Amino acid sequence: MGKLLVGILRFLIEKFSWLVVIMLILLAGSWLHNEWQLVERAEQEKQQLQSTQQILQKRYHELQVTQTQLVKMTETLRQQLVEKAKQLSQLQLQLQQLQQQRQQLWEEHWWARKNPTSEIFIDLKSYDAKILALTTEVNLAQQAHILWQTKLNQSPEIIKSRQLVQEMQQSKTAMQQLNQSISQQDTLLNSSFIQRVRVSLSGVLPTALMILLGLILTPIIFKVLMYFVLAPVVTRLPAVVILPDDDSMRPVETPIFNTQTQGHVSTHAVTVILPPEQELLIHPDYLQSYSRQSEKTTRWFLNAHIPFSCLAAGLVTLVCVRSRDDKIETVQIASTRQVHSEVMILDLPVGATLVCKPHCLVGVIKHQQDDIRITRHWRLNYLHSWLTFQFRYFVFHGACQLIVKGNCGVILEPVGEARLIQQSATLGFSAGAAYANYRCETFVSYYMDKDTLFNDQFSGQSGIYFYEQTPDKRQNQHVITRTFGGVWDAILKVFGI
Repeated sequence: MGKLLVGILRFLIEKFSWLVVIMLILLAGSWLHNEWQLVERAEQEKQQLQSTQQILQKRYHELQVTQTQLVKMTETLRQQLVEKAKQLSQLQLQLQQLQQQRQQLWEEHWWARKNPTSEIFIDLKSYDAKILALTTEVNLAQQAHILWQTKLNQSPEIIKSRQLVQEMQQSKTAMQQLNQSISQQDTLLNSSFIQRVRVSLSGVLPTALMILLGLILTPIIFKVLMYFVLAPVVTRLPAVVILPDDDSMRPVETPIFNTQTQGHVSTHAVTVILPPEQELLIHPDYLQSYSRQSEKTTRWFLNAHIPFSCLAAGLVTLVCVRSRDDKIETVQIASTRQVHSEVMILDLPVGATLVCKPHCLVGVIKHQQDDIRITRHWRLNYLHSWLTFQFRYFVFHGACQLIVKGNCGVILEPVGEARLIQQSATLGFSAGAAYANYRCETFVSYYMDKDTLFNDQFSGQSGIYFYEQTPDKRQNQHVITRTFGGVWDAILKVFGI
């Protein structure tokens, strides 16, 4: 009963959580929809206001032009009115001066002014006549000024100008109101989350589209140039021969369970019989079984002269197995970690040379008193090396036996007419073989990364080359490779590891 209640409770909680999630999604969608509609309405209103503002500005400019024209048309009347005003002012000034002079004369000669026969009396009468005449002129000038003022005020141009001034004032007030409304709409738009996102996207979208277009077109253009321009040139270049004067016996695969000397020559497990004078250096992951009486020690490097290369290839902390008491030792070799890994043994007689990538080695069988002779050969003056980024080659010299691994098997073929294999599958080849690069057959497979630009090509009179059946980069990865990824793989390829 308790389990049933717990199950019902879990069911209800789960459904309720789904209900909450759905409600949150709907609320978020409704909010975004309302925000979007609000932004659209604000933009529409802003556009309408801006359109009205443009119309008002255009009308205001027309009114200004018309006002200027009317001012020019009434300029004559205004000048005449100014002249009448000046004349009136001059006459009033003269009248004021005469009145002051008469008043001064009147006050200074209080006795003589009463004598009709005196000169003062006569001068006062003369001043009175002049004042009377000048007063008449002032009155006439005032009437003329009033007449011109009335004429000017009643002229059609002045009336129209006043109307224009009033209309301009109204237009200016309307534009100020429109500017306030547009500012309010801008504030509303700037405070909207949707609008801020739209503005941000509109600012970076053209640049982002250009970058995206560049990212799309650059690989296409690069691959087209590489395939149709550079690759045909490289194909016609001479091949690389590591040791051109190598006429020694080519290496021969040691038959364990398979008596074939070419084709699929590897097996999941091989049995190594060690004579008393030989020793086996083997990676711990490939040491499957051995006798308890055998002598086992740790060999830190496959070759102490190239410690960094051994470290990069994983050929460190190897197990050295020897027979004890001059007995023959039997060792079983197989991968204990990689299911699809197969191994084979290549026998290098005395004087034989073989180019081999150290990462495919899991062990070596050699005489106890002899060191493994490995020489390094740089090829910097070949365009093949710069295109494949492999500048160094490791050459193993006999006598010894190399234990080679390969994913899903190792294929061995004799060198003869030119043959092509995948570049990532190549494990090694005879030092006297001609090694070159040949363009892959179809551009589509290269463009879609189904195939590399170049395949490895081997040709020559004698020798062998071998490669793994199914290249798998994951099986060769270790801690450093997982950490640095393709950068580390490129470095290993440059140094031939």
